[in-house]
This record gives sequence, structure tokens and C-alpha cells, in this order.
Amino acid sequence: MYRRRVRIRRGLTPAAVGRGIAGAAVAATVAVVGLASGGYFPHTWRLTVLALGALAAAAVLARRRIVVSRREWLFLAAFAALTLWTALSTLWSENATTSGLEAERTGLYVIAGAAILLGMDRRSLGWLLGGAVAGITVVSGYGLGQYVIGGHPLNPIEGNLLFEPVGYANAFGILCAIGIALSVGLALAAERRPGRLAALAGLPILAPTLYLTSSRGAWLALAAGLAATFALSPRFSARATVAVAVAAVLAVVLVVAFSGEHGLAARLVGKNRPLYWHVAWKEYRMNPVLGSGAGTFDSYWLHYRTVDSFARDAHSLYVETLAELGPLGLVLVLAVLATPLAGARRRLEPLTAAAAGGYVAFVVHLAVDWDWELPAVTLAGVTCGAALLVGIRNEAGCPLRRRTRAALLLAALAAAGVSLARLRGVPSLPFGG
Repeated sequence: MYRRRVRIRRGLTPAAVGRGIAGAAVAATVAVVGLASGGYFPHTWRLTVLALGALAAAAVLARRRIVVSRREWLFLAAFAALTLWTALSTLWSENATTSGLEAERTGLYVIAGAAILLGMDRRSLGWLLGGAVAGITVVSGYGLGQYVIGGHPLNPIEGNLLFEPVGYANAFGILCAIGIALSVGLALAAERRPGRLAALAGLPILAPTLYLTSSRGAWLALAAGLAATFALSPRFSARATVAVAVAAVLAVVLVVAFSGEHGLAARLVGKNRPLYWHVAWKEYRMNPVLGSGAGTFDSYWLHYRTVDSFARDAHSLYVETLAELGPLGLVLVLAVLATPLAGARRRLEPLTAAAAGGYVAFVVHLAVDWDWELPAVTLAGVTCGAALLVGIRNEAGCPLRRRTRAALLLAALAAAGVSLARLRGVPSLPFGG
């Protein structure tokens, strides 16, 4: 008995407690933002920046050794440059207020990535990814409970689809897809049966929620994410990977075959998305150097649309970024999103492969919807990307020096200060659609 108590006390080291707290913080952030209309409104962004800024500052002050690799610095630098370029677009934008808010929201994603990279090490990956799954499961459980038990009145836009509390069925779908991909990856990484069962415990909630959103894009993204997990995991042979890839292709074929739309493009992405992309391309051709300014697609859509429907976004981060922020903006977005994947290779550690699967699902879905405008989804995706960077980090590298720590601390406090000022002085405006 005495020896057992000693082992328990040794397991509860300050580092282990810190990792548990960090995982709980990730779960709380994803859950709270998801329940708050998916983080759609600026008021939620600002409160989240305050919380994440505090976490980043605490990590800088409390952790004795912090290692940040060159790839992680590139990730943060590209993200910061994207935020700055978005903010600069207010100078030539037709709607400077909206462009400024777009920059503010992108800044939220930067501080989220920084908080994870500064506060986590490779031993924290299980807590980090488990926290993300837990947060997504809480949001899904709330939405599914409301849908099944509380009743679901017909919505004029979403119909009978499950879209609350996130506010958009397709976004809710990809959020669940990320959660499922992470759950499967964590189960594959677990050494024992109890761990595998715990990792898969959320699937009875996540799977039916995804089904009720009827999101084709989310199912396709999930297939891509699972294929990436199996391809990168060291526990599966080439044959198993090929089998999973074939299953993913069959899933895509089934989604296309039973979509009910006419034409291949419509079956894959819906009948209106090619129209959105056509107008966005026209927007880019009219502003080929700098773009039209962040958040201005809706005005071009109203002028050049060929169907009587309203849309605020081009339903593709890549196409919309080219139209609104020009070639440089697209290069920065691609640099941000590609940096975590650039280090992914065959035979990753199982937890890192799990993070890669969730991240691939997120990046794929960004091509066909406006996830970027819903922080609940993008925070989950950034968490996966940052976890992937942490997983491939060389922990034996040089730790941060005092000057670098001081600069990062000032940056976190400055971000929190700006958000606090914006909370008190700027009204919230809606986005997305």
C-alpha cells in the first residue's frame, strides 16, 4: 500500500498537473467558443484573446524551459504577417471597418497558436488532443440533445439540418469530423484497451451529430483526415494504408452518388459554390495586385451574382483570400497552413499522426466553406496544426532566451490589451454566410 501511494504521488508532478490543466484549458476554449454561436461575433473573439493571452503569458513566465523550432517560428511569423497584411487592406478596402475586424479575428488564431506552442511539449500531446476532442464532444452533445430532445423547428435557411449551437450546419459538420479524426487517432495511439475505449467514448455523440448536419464536405474531409492518420502512423503497413485510402475513395464516390445534385461539381460542393468562386475570380481580376480588401466579397456578389441568393463569403478560404488580399495574401495563407504539414512524414509517432489527421481534415474543408469565419472550427484546426508542430519538434534544441521571453510576454499582453480596449469601444458586427 505504501509503495502504491508513493507511485501515485510521483505521478502527480507539477509538470503532469500543468499538462492536465493545459488540456482542460483547450477543452474549455473549444467548448465555450463553440457554444457561443461558434465564435461568430467579435465579442467572443475578444474575450477569447484575453483568455489565450493570459495562458501564453503564464507559459512564458512559469515554464523553465521552452523550445520553439524554426518551423514553429515560421508558422507564427507567417500568421502574424497574414494578420498585418489583412489589417493593411483597410487602406484600400471599400469597407475598412469590416477589413479591420477580419484582421482582428485572424489575430485570435495567431495568439491561439502561440499559446499552444509556448505552453506544450511532446509529452503534452495526449492532453492537448484529448482536450480538443472533449470540447468538441461537449458542443456536439449540447446540439444533439437540443435537436433530439428539445425539438428542432424548421429553419428558413438551414431547414431540418442540425446547425445549433455553432450556427451553420457545414461548420458543425467539420467540427465533428475533426473530433472523430482525433478520436480515432488517439485510439490507435493508445497502448491499452481502457485508453482506446476512452478515446472512442465521444463517437456515439460525434457520429450522429455529423450525420444530422448532412455536410458532404465534412464527410469528404473526414475521409482525407483518416487516410492521413493511417498513412503517417507507424503502426500500419503499406497494405493497411492502401486499404484505408481505397475505403476513403469509395466514401467519396458514395457521397457523390447519393447527393441528389446534377453534375459532378454540384454533387461534390453544391450547386452555388462554383457561382461564388466565379464571382470571386472576377473580383480578383478587377483587383489583381492588392485584392479588394478583406471582407468585401459580399458587395461583389451582390453586383455580379447570377442567382437570387445572399452570401457574405466565397465559401473557400483560398479563393476568397486571392480575391480580397491578392496573390501575397494567398501565399501567406498557404505558408501558414502548409508549414505544419511540411514536417509530416511517414512513420510519425502515433499521437503526432492523430494530430495530422485532424489537421488534414481541417485544411481540406477550408477549400469548400467559410470555416475561417467561425473561430470554433478554426481554433480546433489550429490546435491540430500546432500539435503537429509540437509532435515533430526536437526538444533538445536551444531554449528561449530571456530577451525572447520578454518580447513574447509583451506581445501577449499587448494583444490582450487591444482586445480589452475593443471590447469596451467597438460594437460587434456579424460575419459569414
